Amino acid sequence: MALPSYNKADRRQNFEQLPKGAYVIQIIGAREEANKNSDGTHVTIAFDIAEGDYKGFYKQQFDKNSNEDKKWPNDGTFYLTVPVDGCKPYIWTNWNSFFADLEDSNGGFMFSGDVKTLKGKLIGGKFHIEQSEYNGNVYDHTKLRWTCVADDVRQGKAGKLPQDKLIESRGGAIRRETDPFTGATSSTDDFVSVPEGAEEQIPF
Repeated sequence: MALPSYNKADRRQNFEQLPKGAYVIQIIGAREEANKNSDGTHVTIAFDIAEGDYKGFYKQQFDKNSNEDKKWPNDGTFYLTVPVDGCKPYIWTNWNSFFADLEDSNGGFMFSGDVKTLKGKLIGGKFHIEQSEYNGNVYDHTKLRWTCVADDVRQGKAGKLPQDKLIESRGGAIRRETDPFTGATSSTDDFVSVPEGAEEQIPF
C-alpha cells in the first residue's frame, strides 16, 4: 500500500522560549480597553525586545505563526490597570512605577494621558517564568512582571529578578512574594495580571 504524500508547509513550527532575565523592550502599541467582566479599564500594551541577542523576538514568533487569525504573542503583551479613587494601593504603585520608569528611559518624555504616545518608547523589563495549565498539561511562559529603567538593564544594574510563579500540580506550590513597593504578599497583585475578559491580538 502506498503511503500518503505530505505537505511540507504544514510542518510543526518550533517556538523558542525567551530566557528569563532583564531586557530593554520597546512598546509597539497601546490602547485603553474596558474590563469585560468588571468595572474600570486597563491599558493593553504590546511590546518587543528592543536590544541584544533577542531583539525582535516576539515579531519573529508572530511571523512564524501560519494561522490566518494569528494574534500577537500573549507573552509579548501586558496589562496595566488604570487606577481610580478607592482602588487598592498597589494599583497606584504599579501605575506610578511604570510611568516613572518610562520617563527615565526616554529623556524628556512625559505622559500626557494619551496612550497612543506610548508607541515606540523604550523601558526596561524584568521577566520570570509563569506556568499555565490547559487540558491537564502545564506550560512555561516567560512573562514580563516588573519594569525598570532601560539604562539599568544596559549597565547590568536591573537588580533581582522576580520569583517564578509555578503551578502546584507540577511539584511545589505557587510561590508567593513580597511586593518591593507596598510590602503586600501576593502571587497575582502585579501590573501584568490579565484583567478578566481581556483579549490579545496584533496591535494596534
